[in-house]
Amino acid sequence: MEPAVLYEVMGKTAWITMNQPKHLNTFTEELIAGLIDSFEQAEKDSQVRCAVLTGAGRAFSAGGNLDFLKALKTFDERRVFIGKVGQVIRLIHDLPKPVIAMVNGVAAGAGFNLAVACDMAYAAEEASFIQSFVKVGLAPDCGGFYYLAQQVGLMKAKELMMTARPVPAREALELQLVNGVFPAEQLRERVAERAEEISHAAPLALEMIKKMMNHRADTLDESLEAEAMVTPFLMDTEDFKEGVKAFYEKCSPHFYRKIKKEV
Repeated sequence: MEPAVLYEVMGKTAWITMNQPKHLNTFTEELIAGLIDSFEQAEKDSQVRCAVLTGAGRAFSAGGNLDFLKALKTFDERRVFIGKVGQVIRLIHDLPKPVIAMVNGVAAGAGFNLAVACDMAYAAEEASFIQSFVKVGLAPDCGGFYYLAQQVGLMKAKELMMTARPVPAREALELQLVNGVFPAEQLRERVAERAEEISHAAPLALEMIKKMMNHRADTLDESLEAEAMVTPFLMDTEDFKEGVKAFYEKCSPHFYRKIKKEV
C-alpha cells in the first residue's frame, strides 16, 4: 500500500507529496500523520535547506475528507483530529527552513489554508483556491483565520470565506495568495529552481528571516530592537565569515549553519 505522504530529498530540498490522489489528497488520519512525520524529518535532516509541499494527481488538497470527518462521532474525537491538523500548521510555521507550496491543482477548504500557511506558494495556471467550508456547514480551520486576512486583508478574507467562490490562479496571484503562476508542465521545474536558489543562501540567516517575519513587531521601535539583536548574532557565525570571504574572493559561498563558538 502506497504511503499517504511521500518524502524525498533531492539535493538540499525535501519534496513532501500528499499521496492520496483518488481522494484529491483530502485530510485523513493517515495523511495528517504523514505530514507531521515529514516536516519533523525535514527539520532533523541537516542536508535539507528547503521543503516543497505538493499533491499527487490533479489536486493539491481538497481539504477535509468528509467520509472520515463523519466517522468522528464524539466532540473529543473531532477536537483531537483538528488539533493534529493544527500541529501540521505549527510545524510549517516553526520549521527553521523555508516551505514552498507547489499548488498543482485545486486547493479547497483546509487545503487552501495549508498552502497559505507556507512561506511561499506557486501555482499551476489551472489551479484554483476555494474557501469551501460554508458549503458544508463549517468554518475555516488549518490556520485560516490567522493567515488569510494577513494575506488579502480582513474584508477580502471575509468575502472569500463567506461566499466560498473559486479563486482562479491568476486572481490568486493578484491577491498575493501565490508568488507566481506557471503552465502546469513548467511548475515543478520552476519551483525546483526557486528551492535551489533558496538552498544556497545562508541557513541561519534564512531561519532568522522566517522567525522575524512570522513574529512581526507591533511597532518600529520593537522591530529595530529585534534587528539590533539578530544582526550582531549573525555576524558571529561561520556563515557570515564564509559569506564575506566569498564576496571578496568573488566566488560562491559554502554555508554550513554554524556559529563561531559552539555553545
